[in-house]
Amino acid sequence: MTTICSEPELDALCKEIDAGKRFAIDLEFIPERTYEPELCLVQVATDVDSYIIDPFILPNLGELWRRAADPEILTVLHAGDQDLDLVFQRSGLVPQNISDTQIAAGFIGFGYPVGYGKLLAQLLDISISKTESFTDWTNRPLSESQVQYALDDVRHLLALHDTLMKRLDSLGRRRWVEDECRRYADPSYYEKDRGRDFLRIKGASGLGRRGLAVLKALSDWRHREAAHSNRPLKSILPDNILIEFAKHPPKKIQDIQKIRGVRPDQLKHYGNHVLNAAESALKLPETEWPSWPQGRIPTRREVMTADVLFCLMKVIIYDLELAPELVATRSNMETLVRLHNEGSLDKSKLPLIHGWRWELVGQKLAQVLDGSTCTLKLSSRETPIDLQVNGIGVGQ
Repeated sequence: MTTICSEPELDALCKEIDAGKRFAIDLEFIPERTYEPELCLVQVATDVDSYIIDPFILPNLGELWRRAADPEILTVLHAGDQDLDLVFQRSGLVPQNISDTQIAAGFIGFGYPVGYGKLLAQLLDISISKTESFTDWTNRPLSESQVQYALDDVRHLLALHDTLMKRLDSLGRRRWVEDECRRYADPSYYEKDRGRDFLRIKGASGLGRRGLAVLKALSDWRHREAAHSNRPLKSILPDNILIEFAKHPPKKIQDIQKIRGVRPDQLKHYGNHVLNAAESALKLPETEWPSWPQGRIPTRREVMTADVLFCLMKVIIYDLELAPELVATRSNMETLVRLHNEGSLDKSKLPLIHGWRWELVGQKLAQVLDGSTCTLKLSSRETPIDLQVNGIGVGQ
């Protein structure tokens, strides 16, 4: 193991990555103290060695991020969503050629999501310590226990990836995993629509349009303030306080003082901002007030049909040891039923009707929706249910 603390050392690591055309990476960060997660540690493994990079000492990691965005270099992670989002935030570069071992494991019978430690234990007979799961990664110097914990999160990733790929190749599913991981290379995956965040605040669904207008103005102001001061959103004002302001828009400081839970320091620093945000919302013409998105509520018939299709899907993939969560959700099934009823399946981007999902499951479910005869029979064999569509066995 090498600790990288200088530009020349980072350059040497990048050359090592270039030579091997692949690397594994893991990030340690603290998400709850700042507006955006605070990067505290970067761990990298190549086919040569494992490394720790301290971003407090070496904050400019542009060269490393460029490797993660190079389509000619394979980047391996486990449960990489948040890590890759942080890479994008730090660099503005869209990651490419990503392989997520958590996703890969879901295609060979481990369920989804599955922990890194469980995979190492079952596939490589390696046990790692989780004693530092809640450690404060901002503390320096790092203890030996912290260093070993951090390295364990990355040093076995390439070996795990190789083992998973061999299993996937034997099952003919590598392409499926590559298709799933391709979402990380889509710039839209990292786009954040802050303007819709107010709809996700608990209690927003109980507000009328006037209340939603006030809540949106307050939410937008809170985001700006949190970003400016680099503080967590809820440390500015908690969600429940924003909801109270939306229900009863304050017009003077005394109105804010009446709301339980507003601290004196919050009143002092943010009182006038809250009044201005509420006032700006109330001045909007009613035609500009936001409304709760009104998606069409599925009928009872559609819900029941979707439930049946979901069960059929689980039967189809039972012997494949494929995590259902990676194939489709009940909500996806409701969408499939609606699109079929509308005759617009071929125009949709629903994943279930494209790629490997269509070949494996979607096409069969569409046949059932078209009226094909479907029979189910309990079986004494290892597969508990015998499913046939038009007399042809499915999922065996």
